[in-house]
Amino acid sequence: MKNSRRTFLQTASALTLGAVCSPAVLAEKSPNSKLNIAVVGVGGRGSANISEMVAETSGSEKLLAFCDVNSKTLAAQSDRYNVEHRYKDYRVMLDEKSKELDAILVATLDHTHGIVACDAMNRGLHCYCEKPLANSVWETRLMTDFARKKKLCTQTGTQVRSWNGAHYYRGIELLRAGAIGSVSDIADVHIWCQGTYVPKEDPVGSTPVPEELDYDLWLGPTPFRPFNSAWLSFSKYGFWHSGSGWVAGMGPHTIDLAWTALNITPPSVIEIDGPEPHPLYNRDYQHITFTHRHANGNPFKLHWYDGNRRPEGIAPERIDASQNAGVLFVGKEGSLQVHYGYHKLLPAEKFADFQPPNPYTSFLPSVGHHRQWIEAIKAGKPEMCECRFEYAGRYMEAISVAAQMHRTGTKRATWNPETMTTDSEAVNAHLKPEFRDGWAFPAL
Repeated sequence: MKNSRRTFLQTASALTLGAVCSPAVLAEKSPNSKLNIAVVGVGGRGSANISEMVAETSGSEKLLAFCDVNSKTLAAQSDRYNVEHRYKDYRVMLDEKSKELDAILVATLDHTHGIVACDAMNRGLHCYCEKPLANSVWETRLMTDFARKKKLCTQTGTQVRSWNGAHYYRGIELLRAGAIGSVSDIADVHIWCQGTYVPKEDPVGSTPVPEELDYDLWLGPTPFRPFNSAWLSFSKYGFWHSGSGWVAGMGPHTIDLAWTALNITPPSVIEIDGPEPHPLYNRDYQHITFTHRHANGNPFKLHWYDGNRRPEGIAPERIDASQNAGVLFVGKEGSLQVHYGYHKLLPAEKFADFQPPNPYTSFLPSVGHHRQWIEAIKAGKPEMCECRFEYAGRYMEAISVAAQMHRTGTKRATWNPETMTTDSEAVNAHLKPEFRDGWAFPAL
């Protein structure tokens, strides 16, 4: 039986997450009415999210309020989109505007994702949040719990799965068609992504805070540390106080594919081979191994490599190692390699005459990542969001555990998502971070 893309993912989610019931209050909003949306963090990724959302919806929704701790960024973006209500403190914005708002898009740095999103969801606002969902396991779980218990429409910013080329979905169709053998026989998935957040040199001392930046609000719940201009560089996603490194920054885009394709449940064991930790930031050149099981009990391993590291021990004809990034599924009959702009079956000679299944037999073309979220809100159906927090939060937690293992120099740990603990006291100590006085997360 041929299923639509949404039907397929709803069915998979029901098996792994439990069915999500839409609250009656969501259905009260007419599908034709405008949503009032706020954006917190309007520069960088926030700017990209705003432009993508406007393009996907042809500007059909109301951008009611913008919030940013940088006054220049806030003014420029608010002027560009003619947004009247402007705030530097999201708490003031929510106090004043939450009753007028329907939804919020969070695109701040990782260390403030959790508190902004939870405060908004606590007030009943639907939430789109950039990846990773948060900078800790505890925050990620709280976001997931808020979304589920309040039955809100949520979406994680893994936009690649909604790109028009849809190579990720073409790859899944090939897997489902048995192109490289039975899915349950896949023993290894290798994921690599060249890049780094490691600074060129270690920050030393403090530097003046830019006049336009409210540094206290930038820190949010994170314990105070003197300002250094490096905190605003590209390496900001790698410093422990504001990010968790390349695996947390880029890993969600590619690890998401493996979780969806293989209907993965959380790993039981995580192992790390890489450099010794640095007290300020996450180093690259990691090889992280997540040990999972297929639905039939067969074990398999998901391998993550970053920096310039590449998969090892794979026959040359079964991998295109010239690519700077890829997701390689190793099956009994061959390999499938997928990334943003390509998908291919290997060895190439073996599959020269292979006839792939017709495209879009399992997955329909995407309406767009942001538009999907907006349509879900208007329909009152959280399950329409393919990357909702209840799904994405599970692999985000595993990624966060791996990052904290590297931070503490832990090479191997078991992970129990039910108790939200590992067998390493050093890692457990970092699963819920220390927060500053005056920055309390809402209780669920």
